[in-house]
Parts: sequence; C-alpha cells; structure tokens
Amino acid sequence: MVTKTYSFQKDGKQNDVYTLRNAGGLEADILTYGARLIRLSVPDRKGSFSDVVVGCKCPEDYYEENPYFGATIGRYGNRIGGGTFPLNGKVYHIEQNEGNNTLHGGYSANFDRVLWNAEIEGDRLILTHLSPDGAGGFPGNLTVRVAFTLTDENELKIEYTAVSDQDTVCNLTNHSYFNLGDDPTVFDHVMTINSKKITPVDKELIPHGEYEDIEGTPYSFLPAKPLGQDMFSDAKLIAQCGGYDFNYCLDRIGKGLERFASVYEPISGRKMDCYTTLPGVQLYTACALDSFEGKRHYEKYAAFCLETQGYPNSPNCPQYPSTVLKAGEVYHEITVYRFSVTQ
Repeated sequence: MVTKTYSFQKDGKQNDVYTLRNAGGLEADILTYGARLIRLSVPDRKGSFSDVVVGCKCPEDYYEENPYFGATIGRYGNRIGGGTFPLNGKVYHIEQNEGNNTLHGGYSANFDRVLWNAEIEGDRLILTHLSPDGAGGFPGNLTVRVAFTLTDENELKIEYTAVSDQDTVCNLTNHSYFNLGDDPTVFDHVMTINSKKITPVDKELIPHGEYEDIEGTPYSFLPAKPLGQDMFSDAKLIAQCGGYDFNYCLDRIGKGLERFASVYEPISGRKMDCYTTLPGVQLYTACALDSFEGKRHYEKYAAFCLETQGYPNSPNCPQYPSTVLKAGEVYHEITVYRFSVTQ
C-alpha cells in the first residue's frame, strides 16, 4: 500500500512524502525532493520496529547541506575524473564539484537537488524527472523513472529506467546510509560482498582502468567479517580513505538480478541481503560523516552505504563496463534490499 502522508511548501512548490507499507508492517518513507528514502522501519528479532536509515531529522531539513542522504543519484553516480569525458569524438566538460572532478552528477542539475514528479501505480511509487540536454554539461534530454516497491517478502525494490534522445552516459544509484542496530557505529555489522576485485583509485579517489585482486587482503569481505575488523588497516586505500570508499567489482553469473552482499547486525538480529543487476557497488563507511545533527547525533562510521553502480570514471576507462546510453535505448537496472531476522 502507498499513501501520501505529509506535504510542505518550499520555494512555492509542494514537496510530498509517500509511505509504503507491506503486510508484515514494514514501512518506507520516500520524499519527492531528491527521490529520497528518508525512513525505513524494519523489525528486530524481538519484533520491535526501528528506522534503519540514517538521515535528517525532518523532511524539510533535506534542503540543507547533507551528504546525499537517501537520494537518487544521477546523471552519473560516483566520480568522473577531471570533469570531462569523450563520447562520439567530442569531449564533454561537466560540472566539477569535488576539486577537479565530478561527483554524483555535479552541483546544479544533480538528481538529489530536484523535485521529482510522483504517482502511485498499484503498490509502487513512481517518481519521474526530465533532465534537459546540457544539464550539468551532460548531452541529451534524459527521461528518468524510479519505481519504489515494498514487497510482502520484506524487500525494498528500486527499479531505474531511463531514455535519452542523444547518446549520453548514465549511471544511477541510491545513496541510502544504513545502520541495522542501535550502536553509534557500524563496526559490529558483519558483511559479505561477492567480489574478488576492486577498481583501485588515486589520491582523489579516481580509478584509471586498473583492477586489483583483493583475495586474502583487508579489502575483501569473502569470507564475511565485521566492518570494523580492518577499518583502520594500513592497507593503502583503507588508510587513505580512513575506512572503505571504493568500488567492488561484483562476481556475477549472468545479467539478471543477483545477490551481491549481505549484512548482519548481531545484537538486533537484523539481516539485509542485497541484490542488483549492476556490475559494481561502492562500499562507503561514512568516513566523512562528522558531527552531523540529524535523527540523532552522527559521527564517523555511523552508517554504511552499498551504492550499486557502473564503475566510477568508466566514461574515461574503456577497460571498464560501458555506461554509455545510446539514443533511444532503454537503461533498466534493479536493486533490492531484502530484510530478515536471525535468532
């Protein structure tokens, strides 16, 4: 079931919050500004429900500066080095909002800062946005549709569809910050990521076409381990980031929806199994989240993100899976977070 549960005015425009509910009592709140997941209430092993997404105190606060809490990210999730990329013999210059680089689509037309149109379609909330040709420097009129569903299998399903009238690049994700327990950090969360390689980065967190084997290293989550186990390792990239903030190349079998990770919080018993059609995931352990006043006071490592994606900087790295979206072709990707409890 989907219902509109809250509205407020900002700059003369109405912003709405929609609540999705399933038969098991799970609830998810979606804000039309930024197409954001702002609340996700799931039970622990005792049947007590709590919000497992980190974010702002109230919907209006998402207009203030925040680290992309719960937002739909585009046109290009993650980083593009130098704020440029070649396409069809032309070099495009896009907005640089992280030093010389572009992060999460730039700063003026990025999807987390636009008001999306919403409609209810059965048990799904459909959010749509037209990103015009030239927005943020990207080519093509890009029509984007994001569908949120909370299934009776306790799954939050996010389905992305996009079409452009010109060749462009497209890489969409959701930037939710999760904490499955009550502790102020996620050090005790036990994580598995089905990956044996990462895309190593330079000091500006930009990859350049290389792959790095991670089996048996502090980067690996095969087998499962607590997030805090190697959080302060002297491994180069972990030390550089002060935690985890890089792309894992997923060990995929085919092109369909596949399980790529699981996270378990031992005190609450909550477990989150993660599925996607995409080739990569950015594990981010909130290394830069410092003294933020939101639903509660947040410090570093208060949450983790699993941002499913095409690889960062892939428009400049032909060695990586392509994120080019041809004119008239349909971009269609799915990510699912499934919740359960263990005794």
